[in-house]
Amino acid sequence: MKTSNPTYRIAIVCALAVLNCLSISRVAAADEPKVAYATGQKAPPFEVKTTDGKTVKFPADFKGKVVLLDFWATWCGPCKAELPNVVGAYQQYHSQGLEILGISLDREKADAKLAAFTKDNNMPWPQVYDGKFWNAALAVKYGVRSIPQPLLVDGDTGIILAEGHDDRGPGLAMAIKKALATKKKT
Repeated sequence: MKTSNPTYRIAIVCALAVLNCLSISRVAAADEPKVAYATGQKAPPFEVKTTDGKTVKFPADFKGKVVLLDFWATWCGPCKAELPNVVGAYQQYHSQGLEILGISLDREKADAKLAAFTKDNNMPWPQVYDGKFWNAALAVKYGVRSIPQPLLVDGDTGIILAEGHDDRGPGLAMAIKKALATKKKT
């Protein structure tokens, strides 16, 4: 097979692009904390201001709810690809007890871009943004090294119910449905 074949070259470039877009990630420094979350563990609590100036105490402010902590960014292709699943889940399950808290890993001075993006993409849930990119305070606290990184958390206990690929794509709606069904039994 000739490498000068244009079809072959296009196929290689497309394959590399797909691999690159599966997840946007960064390499962690040796002295960084290990990932702070896994299904079954307690999510680290925090208190932050959202982009609309409201203070959120997590998980205390989410009693009786199932919460999706959604680590993402406007510049992230895989995050944009996942967005229809997140918006659809919010529209379907919000009235049943689902809340979403977006944690943006956008760069400094992206406030206006973030506000426009969330409005244009029908994302009415609160967003946390500090402009520190990969060093965003909550991303560091949670050991986030790739995005999108969703965490589905029980608002009463703070226990992580699903994370990573278990609550992305079609798995997101299934994880939410299961979590809400469990909450109704308790």
